Amino acid sequence: MDSPSRQHPRAPSALLRTALLWITVSFTAMVALNGAGCLERRDLPATSDVTRCATCHGDPARHGDYLLRAAPPHDLEGQTATSYPGVGAHQIHLAASATHAAIACDECHSIPKQTNSKGHADSRRPAELVFGALASTGERHPTYDAATETCGDTYCHRSANAVWTSPRSSDRACGSCHGLPPPAPHPQSERCSSCHGRVVDDARHIIDPALHVNGSVEYDPPSCTTCHGSGMDPAPPVDTHGNVATTFVGVGAHQAHLGPNVLGRPLACTECHTVPNKVDAPGHIIGMPAPVLLTSVGTSGGHDAAHFDPATRTCADTWCHGAGTTGHGASPDWTSSTTLGCDSCHANPPAAPHPQMKECSRCHSDIVGTDNVTIIDPTRHVDGHVDVAVPTSCTTCHGGANPAPPVDTNGDESTTASGVGAHQAHVVGAGWSRPVPCTECHIVPEHTLDPGHIDTPRPAEVHLTATAAAFGGTPTYTAGTCKDTSCHGAVFPSGDDSGGTNTVPTWTKVGGTEAACGSCHGLPPPRPHPVGSLNPVCSKCHEDIAPDNVTFVRPELHVDGKVTFTLP
Repeated sequence: MDSPSRQHPRAPSALLRTALLWITVSFTAMVALNGAGCLERRDLPATSDVTRCATCHGDPARHGDYLLRAAPPHDLEGQTATSYPGVGAHQIHLAASATHAAIACDECHSIPKQTNSKGHADSRRPAELVFGALASTGERHPTYDAATETCGDTYCHRSANAVWTSPRSSDRACGSCHGLPPPAPHPQSERCSSCHGRVVDDARHIIDPALHVNGSVEYDPPSCTTCHGSGMDPAPPVDTHGNVATTFVGVGAHQAHLGPNVLGRPLACTECHTVPNKVDAPGHIIGMPAPVLLTSVGTSGGHDAAHFDPATRTCADTWCHGAGTTGHGASPDWTSSTTLGCDSCHANPPAAPHPQMKECSRCHSDIVGTDNVTIIDPTRHVDGHVDVAVPTSCTTCHGGANPAPPVDTNGDESTTASGVGAHQAHVVGAGWSRPVPCTECHIVPEHTLDPGHIDTPRPAEVHLTATAAAFGGTPTYTAGTCKDTSCHGAVFPSGDDSGGTNTVPTWTKVGGTEAACGSCHGLPPPRPHPVGSLNPVCSKCHEDIAPDNVTFVRPELHVDGKVTFTLP
């Protein structure tokens, strides 16, 4: 007998089979994830070896805490190349480098407490970027553009719009985030270490990466010498670019003007620049080179147009370099190493109407020494004023016991010098003629600076008058001798021949040879002068001479432009 048949349960429907499969797979996956530590507790130490976030991204074998191990590469697709957005520049940001400290994950992302925390894995890729405090520093509004794969308007990259998938190595990054230097109002100097010495050295190597890209600007309060100059002296060298050679316009002749100087007083910075009372004062660091605003001594004497021309590197129309005094229109090249001398700014002597003498000390004795070269008081030289004491005595410049040389205006004392010559033989007299007044050979000024006195080059002008022009003479001084003068017998009364043996004497031959008795007229003069028994007994007709016919008893009547005689 057959046993009753077994009844089988009814097979499940297709929909039910699908649902059961999804539940089974999901449950299996959750178990697997939970077992792998993805849904771990957050109270574990950060250094725990338990693998957590790195289950989906990162590398669980990497050193560091669980967050560093979780940073790509690998990304969610297992990619490792930085050209994949899921990888990109993660490691350059999260690992400390020579240029910056490690950037925390939460500066760019919200870190979930659990895998299923809201905002973590509940939306399509890429992961949401939620910028933190660092990227937003300085009132920035950071964004990430997934289409161009760039960060924009971030504090850390400024406006550079860095491409996330084309990271640059740290050793090439200097200048990519901010200018070198940044634009004004930042000081326009490339010497970063001057103000940021705790962060960067003179070679632009980051000293302390933790102080760079950290949300604050680390700088030392600057002084003048922070950017230019050295020690207590703010004048270059060093200039704002670190240059020390005078061939650089930022250095140039600063020290020659502001430092110790044997030729003139040290200038104040304010005479060429507007000196600020603080570093960020308006107009101070707006650009390079520094603006030059000449004032004070440079604009003295009506030189209001004095200025510095950057193209020629010279100061033009400045009083201090002699513009307008001797044809000087511009100063020497600012970057030239030429040493200035006495005739660099004004001629030596300056052009007329300045006295045409090189003996500066005669009028400027408070400024220049008796060698007429050494400036004995530099504080009063090139100071916008001309310190002069014009002498009122003739003997200040020439003469000694009387105004006639020696000494002449060149300082010569020998009669062989044309400025000396036979002056004393004429002015004092030799016992056989009257003293000759200065006015008979020169125009004697009433005052030192009268026209025609010292406003022309030496030698002094000779204007022969009076005795020299007697009897129709046309006297001149030419080539070191007097010509056509009555006083030396070149012209004789009534046009007669004087019979003199030397009627054109040489001015610089002194000692009696040029004007001995018989030099100016014969002994006796030729006819129509009386001859015979009356001669050479001069005293018979001429009362100015003694019976010895040699000694003059009345020398004032001899060589006076008249012939004084009484016929016996």
